[in-house]
Amino acid sequence: MTDKIDICYLCGQKLEKNVDFDHVPPKQIYAKSIRKIHSPNLLRLPTHKSCHTPYQKDEDYFVHSLGPLSMGTYSGNAIWSDISKQYKRPQGRIIGQMILNEFDKRPSGIVLPLRKVVKRFNGERIWRVVWKITRGLYLKEYGKFLPENIPNVFKIFLDEKPGIEFEFVRNTPSRRKYPEVFDYKYANFVQKDNFHLWAMLFWDMLIMEIGFHDSECPCDKCKANT
Repeated sequence: MTDKIDICYLCGQKLEKNVDFDHVPPKQIYAKSIRKIHSPNLLRLPTHKSCHTPYQKDEDYFVHSLGPLSMGTYSGNAIWSDISKQYKRPQGRIIGQMILNEFDKRPSGIVLPLRKVVKRFNGERIWRVVWKITRGLYLKEYGKFLPENIPNVFKIFLDEKPGIEFEFVRNTPSRRKYPEVFDYKYANFVQKDNFHLWAMLFWDMLIMEIGFHDSECPCDKCKANT
């Protein structure tokens, strides 16, 4: 597939100079032990280096902020092992303290039930990574560029069941399953302006739902963004 791609999935421009390969989803969501034991054939897409490099810090944040929530699963324990080792390094201690501050046992002074805490995160940074992954997989699946400003929405589910809309993708084929690290499904509703509903599973624990309009959607919202 990648040898047929001649545009950057992030900017939509032709790949001519400054070409690099980017892992979709980011390589760092796969723990080192997972990569060593299972040797997953990770998806790489050609892109401009200048386009994907600015996402690096957000991708690191994504793993450090959400990875610990997946402890208790095979891949979640593996990614936590990687993260905890990084916290022993000077730079790792900085991001470790930042992530630790996102946990709050007494939000606004409220005493929570035993072993319950509130986990905050930077939604904009998380979404930036999720949307980047979606755009890359969209190009892989449809062979079309998905503009960054297409109307979209996303939700994260951890301890709660996904909404009723998840039923539309539940029984669709799994597209990419790597030792309980990452999987995704999607459905396309042609009668609804080609609306797309995707679901991603990270570390066999976190479910993310992504809804967005088609890259060639004719609705007024999409026309306003072109």
